[in-house]
Amino acid sequence: MWPDVHVSRWAATKRSLHMYAQMLGKIKLAVAPVQPNWMFTALHLSPRGLTTGTVPWRGTSFDVAIDIFDSAIVVSRSNGERAAVPLLPVRSVAEVYGDLRGALSSLGIDCSISSIPQEVPDTTPLDADRRSAEYEPQAVRRWFEASTAVAGVFDEWRQHFFGREGLQFWWGAFDLALLLFSGRRIAAPTDRGYIMKYDLDAELMNVGLYFGDAQVAPFFYGYIVPEPPDAESLPIGPSEASWSKNLHEWVLPYEAVRQSADPATGLREFLDAVYGLCFSAGGWERAQFSYARPPVKGRSS
Repeated sequence: MWPDVHVSRWAATKRSLHMYAQMLGKIKLAVAPVQPNWMFTALHLSPRGLTTGTVPWRGTSFDVAIDIFDSAIVVSRSNGERAAVPLLPVRSVAEVYGDLRGALSSLGIDCSISSIPQEVPDTTPLDADRRSAEYEPQAVRRWFEASTAVAGVFDEWRQHFFGREGLQFWWGAFDLALLLFSGRRIAAPTDRGYIMKYDLDAELMNVGLYFGDAQVAPFFYGYIVPEPPDAESLPIGPSEASWSKNLHEWVLPYEAVRQSADPATGLREFLDAVYGLCFSAGGWERAQFSYARPPVKGRSS
């Protein structure tokens, strides 16, 4: 069974972790080479937590990672230097942010970073957030266990898709997502704000796990851009999945998947259902995106 990650059980810790992820995302947003649909800003899961991945820097490179097992944010450079910012004992967001800026500076990474959190109701600047904070390592490890299990299903499932795609952790909304692109551009929305203007300008399928908040339980989501006509009446599976009129997305409660006899199979059913709608309702051509991987010597599967 996958772990229980309802935010009501770790709300304060989740907020701290979210702000630490925002710090990593802000660094990547400021430095990484620009790519379409904000793909260059995403974080990625590692075997030890979250990472920016390799970021080019003046002929060298660096990465910044949240190591959940060592409870630290670690900055590493391609010249062998590294600096660590401990997360325990627990300190305010502002103190951690200040120490992270200091760690970057000590390694010669002097990038300009916006300290205003994004896509969250509370936009207290990271360098001014001196409120009492919590960070409970065991709760973070449960989140990581769930994220890793889900990412594994996403990663295996996407192997038969031929086209631009990616597996990302979005630090703004704090969700793990898989995106598939048809390769066709579409007109960007004019009423969805700056972020969506440059996010929804391509035909795509997006599925992911949103971890919710103290009031909203975690759920899987899926949607197609552009939204198919009568999306709310289109067939979706498994039986616990439904259309959300508020979100304009198909949703599947994480708890329904977690409590099932085989969570991975239940999640794959949801992925298959949303993907099928790309063809039956979205106008994609299945043969164009079907990929049969070449046989690999020495592997039986």
